[in-house]
Amino acid sequence: MAFDINTDEFIKLTVKLGNLHRAALPVAVRATLNDAAFETKALVPITASREFTIRNKSFFRAFSAVNKARGFDINSMQSEVGINASMGKDTAEGLAQQEKGGIVSGRKLVPFDAARIGGSNQRQVRKKHKLAQIKFTQPGRQRVGGINYLLIKKGSTGFLFEIMKTKLKPLYFWRDDRKSKVEKSPFMAPASMIARNKIPGFYKRNAERQFNRVLR
Repeated sequence: MAFDINTDEFIKLTVKLGNLHRAALPVAVRATLNDAAFETKALVPITASREFTIRNKSFFRAFSAVNKARGFDINSMQSEVGINASMGKDTAEGLAQQEKGGIVSGRKLVPFDAARIGGSNQRQVRKKHKLAQIKFTQPGRQRVGGINYLLIKKGSTGFLFEIMKTKLKPLYFWRDDRKSKVEKSPFMAPASMIARNKIPGFYKRNAERQFNRVLR
């Protein structure tokens, strides 16, 4: 998002800051850019909830990050907010593809609601049904003691079942291909648009801080 300090809305503040102290204007602009970036980061979980079912409330906060604006050169000053790849490259790439649409790498085993806590689509997979906990057999193979899961494949798809006393309970859908096409589901851009509308307030607040600091 662009932040123009020479619009009619800002020009009086800009002139006052320029006459106040040589660092006052750059500091106010820098703080405003950083406020906008951090506001965008804070809004991401809200805008993401309009597009996705969020089972881990801290997920989008963890996978969004801010690079703060620095220095005193207003012409080159910028802050950035985006996907934090250091938290997991594959997940970050998937989120980037969700933002603009494209092909994502998914899982071969996709859980049904029956695998989740309380059978709810809004909750995470039960601990005993997490893939790291599951060892399964396949038709025609001998079951080893303690293995209570069965994977049945047909062509490029199939199902992973929990073996109950009287029935098989489907827990996961299996697919042979990890690639999936996703439609555009932006969450970062809408957050930045909301934050952009708050920039005038951020600039006024940061200008006031400079006036109070220098004139107190």
